[in-house]
Amino acid sequence: MDLKKPQVVRARKRPEVYLPHAEMGKVRLRFAPEPSGCLHIGHIKAVLLNQNFAQKFDGKQIMRFDDTNPAKENNEYMDKIIEVLKTMGIKYEEVTFTSDYFPQLMDMAVKLIKEGKAFVDDTPREQMQSERMAGIDSKCRNNTVAENIELWNEMIAGSDRGLQCCLRGKLNMQDPNKSLRDPVYYRCNPMPHHRIGPKYKIYPTYDFACPFVDSIQGITHALRSSEYHDRNAQYFRIQDTMGLRKVHIYEFSRLNMVFTPLSKRKLLWFVENGIVDGWDDARFPTVQGMLRRGLKNGCIDTIHT
Repeated sequence: MDLKKPQVVRARKRPEVYLPHAEMGKVRLRFAPEPSGCLHIGHIKAVLLNQNFAQKFDGKQIMRFDDTNPAKENNEYMDKIIEVLKTMGIKYEEVTFTSDYFPQLMDMAVKLIKEGKAFVDDTPREQMQSERMAGIDSKCRNNTVAENIELWNEMIAGSDRGLQCCLRGKLNMQDPNKSLRDPVYYRCNPMPHHRIGPKYKIYPTYDFACPFVDSIQGITHALRSSEYHDRNAQYFRIQDTMGLRKVHIYEFSRLNMVFTPLSKRKLLWFVENGIVDGWDDARFPTVQGMLRRGLKNGCIDTIHT
């Protein structure tokens, strides 16, 4: 095995959890939730794994809010997430935001457009999805650089024309792994950002921003649940396309519970429809819900053992 080449290694079923390619004192990890809801017990598994490896290898863990979708995110969720991590006794080096890197991400998008590695597409969303499933090239795939830059500027302005467009990576529309079929990098959205306000009308997708920021921030290992397994090839390919330092991916199994949804989107539906009191409802699998149900703060320390 080439130790310099990034590898995807799944968590082994043994008491001592192994982190491949880890060097003492050099491991740098990130816990990167989206501030679109409160943390549930599945998130706690992820952050404790990060903390365990950081402590074991005398490394660092940072807290990063992946705040790239203003339609779902707000400051209230950010505050609640910080509060939960404090309750859990989670230690991290610093708090950062993907939105801190919006200028660099836009520069990278322009670079890829000029290198012919990305293009602006105005294909309707349903048609685009159908073409991706069938492996059919978009009619916009061979736009000139000048045409792409013109439409990109329309997206930046948030014009009516720009709202019809998205930026896509030019990867491989015939790849058996459908995540590599020209994924979307940027979408136009005039909604103000909860931290930055109305400065931007375009926002990067998670698939574009995550491999970029992981590399730029010096992350050595990105811990991801196995539900993202099919997208790991996309993560590595996008870093290749950007010409960035590689990051190792460490997979762990997603935590599921019987008759209990562990999805912020599904939990939000219960909250918005008034079926529960809120994110701290005692029936919810959130940390706030468990505390309200009767788990004392001190008892949370047992989770670390």
